[in-house]
Amino acid sequence: MNKMSLVKLIDLPSFGDNRGGLVAIESNQSIPFEVKRLYYIFNTVDKPRGFHAHIDLKQVAICLKGSCRFILENGSNKEEVILDNPTQGLVIEGLIWREMHDFSEDCVLLVLASDHFTESDYIRDYQEFLKEVHKPFIHPLSDVKSQKIGQKTKVWQFSVILQNAIIGENCNICAHTLIENDVIIGNNVTIKSGVYVWDGITLEDNVFIGPCVAFTNDKKPRSKQYPEEFPQTTVEKGASIGANATILPGIRIGQNALIGAGAVVTKDVPANAIVVGNPAIIKGYI
Repeated sequence: MNKMSLVKLIDLPSFGDNRGGLVAIESNQSIPFEVKRLYYIFNTVDKPRGFHAHIDLKQVAICLKGSCRFILENGSNKEEVILDNPTQGLVIEGLIWREMHDFSEDCVLLVLASDHFTESDYIRDYQEFLKEVHKPFIHPLSDVKSQKIGQKTKVWQFSVILQNAIIGENCNICAHTLIENDVIIGNNVTIKSGVYVWDGITLEDNVFIGPCVAFTNDKKPRSKQYPEEFPQTTVEKGASIGANATILPGIRIGQNALIGAGAVVTKDVPANAIVVGNPAIIKGYI
């Protein structure tokens, strides 16, 4: 089985001999789940079928006789496969859009399912499928209050995101992170573990924040004393900040700049600059 492909074919145990073919099908053995339902399609007409996805249901399709063509899609990639071998099964996971085409006249298609029929598990509208498959992933052990999180963003366990934070699409917010209210995060941003993004910080598109980077937003911090307005810190598009770097308040880090691990950044960094040390100094340009 190719785990990188949408087409996941499994070989079924075949015990045929000179008397004919015999294939054994067993739950949690040859089939990678407990089978709770099966059905078969036969006497098909020359019309495609399917055009739906399941939220949780898993299936294995086996063409017992004849052939048919499956189209599978996960919202990003689309693949096709022809089923014509009764000793092979096609595994179809949840949240995979499927279509069936080109049934041969003698086709008999057996489908094994991991659960009983439930209409609420079906997604029959393609646009609704795209919304579902691209919605952000929020780990159940995170504490996320913001509703402004873009499609395909992943938020992992023990992350805290406050109500007014804005986070773009396709970001990866790793475990043990904090994002406050007055924060804007663009698209395709990676924030590694141990990072706290305080009020007044903007991370533009394609920014990388390494583990345990320390942002600050108060030049003269005192307990229980708050400035009227926090300084604005901006990390521009494509910049990367290495592990354990410290970024002082009110700094702008230019596009594609590279901040070395452990650097202490005390002033603005030009675009494409490489800075290292304490205090951070420019060592070159990309």
